[in-house]
Amino acid sequence: MALGVWSLLAALIWPCTESIYVTVSCSMDWVMILVSPCGHNSDLYIFADELHLGSGCPMTWIQTSAYDFIYPVHDRGIKTKVVSEDTLLFQTEMFFNPRIVHCESQKIPLECSASRKSVWLTPVSADNEIKLDPSPFIADFETTPKELGLLSSSDGFP
Repeated sequence: MALGVWSLLAALIWPCTESIYVTVSCSMDWVMILVSPCGHNSDLYIFADELHLGSGCPMTWIQTSAYDFIYPVHDRGIKTKVVSEDTLLFQTEMFFNPRIVHCESQKIPLECSASRKSVWLTPVSADNEIKLDPSPFIADFETTPKELGLLSSSDGFP
């Protein structure tokens, strides 16, 4: 399960929030969006109730330095597109509804891609396979018909 990470500078998208940062990470199972509520060089603070994901999905974890949205990829209106045999693209939207009257509500498209190929597990060639010596405990083990008969229910057991 590979992770995909995209970072967006929200200053280009959210004019009222100046430089709020959004980080989108995903795997084949989860989408995780982290939002920094504090703008750099700004006194503006985004409150937790001003943001939601998709169709009204709240934050799953609120910290003083970040808001987390962590949802399964098949949940909350997250769209999945097949990019290639090994890559999926996940798309969703974040909505910013500011308390400040002079700022307009914003819809921010977010996307992240994940690969079906594991970044941790890599296939090993059979040529490079480590050869282990056979165990001395099972090297000479062969069953005889007599031993197999002892396991049969027809030899004295009802």
